[in-house]
Amino acid sequence: MNSPTVPGGAGHDRRGFLRRLLTGSLWVGLLSLLGGMMAFIFPPARQAFNPGRLSLRVGSVRDFAVGQGKQVLFDGRPVWVLYLPQGFVALSAVCTHQGCIVTWDEKRHLLNCPCHAGVFDASGNVVAGLPLRPLPRWRVEIVGDEVFIGKEG
Repeated sequence: MNSPTVPGGAGHDRRGFLRRLLTGSLWVGLLSLLGGMMAFIFPPARQAFNPGRLSLRVGSVRDFAVGQGKQVLFDGRPVWVLYLPQGFVALSAVCTHQGCIVTWDEKRHLLNCPCHAGVFDASGNVVAGLPLRPLPRWRVEIVGDEVFIGKEG
């Protein structure tokens, strides 16, 4: 005796299931890839460092030459203190694109990000590269001959 064949039987269901499984897997992979690309192109806004009313002595005015920068740790975070012709400036040393540490170029008076070729001027504004936001600035106070940095609180 032959068993009757039923249209849309087990073979058809298996094929349909495998097709849906493969299609779903491809969509998951594609969306993961696109999500990663979007996170790289449009990085999430980083939480601004807010140490409150803390301040840090970074040295004497005599310790700096015009055009020179000094990197210090302020509450565990790197900050560039720059002595420019117009006075002192304190900027975050963390690139606003992907969080790499920027370096100070004394000759060109620029901050350079080694990770993705970001360039900032001495005021922290973006000059070139992928960063979309300027570097955060900290308050600088000169008390007597001493240089202090802090965040407005």
